[in-house]
Amino acid sequence: MASLSQLCHWALFSLSNLQENRRNRRFIFRAVEVISVGKFRGKEKTEVESIIASLTIKRLPDPLIIQHISKKTGKSITQRSLWSIRQRIKRDSYSWYSQLRQGEYEFIHEFRKRINEIIDLQQQHHQIILENQRNPTIVQSSLAELHKLTITLSNLYDVAPAIVNYNGNSIPAHGKDTTAEDNRDIIV
Repeated sequence: MASLSQLCHWALFSLSNLQENRRNRRFIFRAVEVISVGKFRGKEKTEVESIIASLTIKRLPDPLIIQHISKKTGKSITQRSLWSIRQRIKRDSYSWYSQLRQGEYEFIHEFRKRINEIIDLQQQHHQIILENQRNPTIVQSSLAELHKLTITLSNLYDVAPAIVNYNGNSIPAHGKDTTAEDNRDIIV
């Protein structure tokens, strides 16, 4: 066992070596400036957020979500990173929802754009069906998509009166009060 004087001598020797190494910049632990940057960028970040959101909805345990992200991206994340990404998803989603909820007309405008997109897609599928009458495979798949689009459009039309009559107030068209029937015409 080392005596007290030997330990003090060793401590002073170590301290003097440490100070000398600092002066000579040969310090054992190099000073490194750490810049905090996200591991995922651009499309990969969006993909990871999408994976986390969809697997969380399916109630998969966190280790499986982390494993799935590792397989898809080749990068691993920690439990803390997973939690941070979930919090960012919640914050972004709430912000988006709040903006749409506060701006009634903007929400209706976006809703109308979705309906118009579906109508445009239906027209494209009708055109595909007309142009490919001799190819039953294309016609059949286009009819299946057309059926899905029709169901989606019907669901949107069912929801439209509730959106237009937000909080029990009908939205006036050109300064006059309208009924739900008139509002349906405005959206479409």
